[in-house]
Amino acid sequence: MTPFAEIFHGERILEIKMQSNEKNTFDFEAFVLFEQILNKHANNPNLRVLLFTSAQTQFFSNGIEPTLMYGKTESDVRKSVEQLLRTAQTYFQFPVPTIAVVNGHCMAAGAVFALFSDYRYMVDKGARIGFSEAIVGLNFPSIPTIVLQDLVGVKVTRDLLFTGKQIKGPEAKEIGLVDELFSAESLFGESLKFAESLSKLTNNSSRGMKTALREPYRKKMESLFQIDADLFTKVILSPDGQEGFLSLIEKRRPKFST
Repeated sequence: MTPFAEIFHGERILEIKMQSNEKNTFDFEAFVLFEQILNKHANNPNLRVLLFTSAQTQFFSNGIEPTLMYGKTESDVRKSVEQLLRTAQTYFQFPVPTIAVVNGHCMAAGAVFALFSDYRYMVDKGARIGFSEAIVGLNFPSIPTIVLQDLVGVKVTRDLLFTGKQIKGPEAKEIGLVDELFSAESLFGESLKFAESLSKLTNNSSRGMKTALREPYRKKMESLFQIDADLFTKVILSPDGQEGFLSLIEKRRPKFST
């Protein structure tokens, strides 16, 4: 089964549904394929809205598949890190509005994709969202940090990143990390209804507004890409970074050496 399903709702709404595994983790091929799908649809003149959804009920996305980063060479880790960053940036710059439909747990790189969406609709119960990198001994790239600070403020970002706190829907809405909460039964329907309202925009409005919102970040992303890639690669390859990924594979708490 392909990691993503591409579903059109009429001509103007595209749904990309994650279905890679039970936790919707991203391996290298999934990052590559997601970027290819985004690029394939970016210039569709009929497209007005992108819905980013999950075929799973418990997880929206649990981020990076830990086996992608554990026990690998420096070259392989760097290749994976750079692909992750490119894919995330391609999603961030997708030329029409994006809506993340967060119907389950949304963690780490999965939470970055939600963050990089224009709108986040989340289930009201039974799910958490968070940037859990610190818990497994990792750092956090500067570009999503900037975006998160712009969204929820410096102090809230500081606390989310240093603690790796995983928060429920009501708190996520309170701090502005998600826009709306709905029951599991109504989440997709309400998300699609909102997408339909956005789909009435003209092509110029849909793409022009998105450009206005995203273009100020472009030069920052370009200038910080290599810095983020270098540091993230270094941290992943460190003993504590490897222990963090091993702990995820073995489903236990990490035992750090430093």
